[in-house]
Amino acid sequence: MASKKKPANFKVTKSKNEIMIAVLIGLVTALIVMVIGVILLHVNQTSDKTFQTVENVDGGSVNLGSLGFRIEGDKLVIRNDSVTQEIRYFLKTETKKSGCKDNNSVTVVIAHSQDEKQLLLGYGCGNSAARMFAIKKDDGWKVISPTNQFNLFDIPSCKMVDENNISNEIAPVCQNEKKVGDNLSYDYKIR
Repeated sequence: MASKKKPANFKVTKSKNEIMIAVLIGLVTALIVMVIGVILLHVNQTSDKTFQTVENVDGGSVNLGSLGFRIEGDKLVIRNDSVTQEIRYFLKTETKKSGCKDNNSVTVVIAHSQDEKQLLLGYGCGNSAARMFAIKKDDGWKVISPTNQFNLFDIPSCKMVDENNISNEIAPVCQNEKKVGDNLSYDYKIR
């Protein structure tokens, strides 16, 4: 019969540094796994949603902003009714005739009146930093020339908004420019 030997008792000791390194590696690994999980969860939740209605137009773009959506229950749905189709057509036409040298005109609806017959637009070549209004009359949509009518804070002149009956929904504040010599100042009015 074979003899059975008892194994020798070995005592394994690890230094505190080795234990701390092992714990630190475990925590870093767990953190990386959690970050990857959160990223994957976010991608899966948002990948099938469209958050904007930007349309390319000959190198430029048109964006209806919030006007391009309606709320149905707890979801935003892209609008494609006759009102938004008419506005898209008008804005695309304006974008095409913008005169931007690289055909990179951008037009964005920033705000609209509740009756959807007045728009505050951002526009420009390559960006939408400039402002102007568009209004719908019996003969269709037209833009109101913004030349020197908005100040550096994008506040329209009171004269322009009053002459064109711009709704205070899209222009709640206006300004009157005052120039005395080289000094320029503005009086603001809540409408």
